[in-house]
Amino acid sequence: MKWFIAFSLLLTLFSCSDIKKSQQLASIDLLEKSIDSIQKVLGKNEIDTIAAVTVATMTVELRIKNNYYADTIDMALGKKMDAFKLMRRKIPKLGTSFNTIRTGVKEQKIALSNLKSDIENGNGDRKKYAEYVAFEESKTQQLRVLLKDYVAEKEKTMKEFDNLYPEMNAFSLSLLNKKKNVTNNK
Repeated sequence: MKWFIAFSLLLTLFSCSDIKKSQQLASIDLLEKSIDSIQKVLGKNEIDTIAAVTVATMTVELRIKNNYYADTIDMALGKKMDAFKLMRRKIPKLGTSFNTIRTGVKEQKIALSNLKSDIENGNGDRKKYAEYVAFEESKTQQLRVLLKDYVAEKEKTMKEFDNLYPEMNAFSLSLLNKKKNVTNNK
């Protein structure tokens, strides 16, 4: 009878740990799918021309700065120039945000793989597996939030670029033409 009770107790303990183990592994599988989804969305929202956009906006801004001579500035033009400057300053930050998320995704994939391996093999402190899974869920959630913010800011900034750049570029080129005409008339 004692053997039967001891055997039943051991069987219960092992089956409980197996249930926890399978739940933890299922949670990790979901996190891995979530990370893959984050990576796909990030890839679709990469600004592959970030360097070119940065150079183009800086060139326009410098052209205006070096060729606009006036005692006063039209209020509408001043507002557009301020908006253009603010937009230009956001572009490098988008690149930084993109790289931060991309690095986070890579690190998260490794962390999840390592945790999965530890749980499957029973390595480490088994009592803390639930804590570790919760920590990885938190990190994955942070990446989701960062991605959401990045996508929203990217769309807003690129819309501002599309709206402001053509007009500001044309204005800066007109300043060069005026300067050439003044120089040629002398």
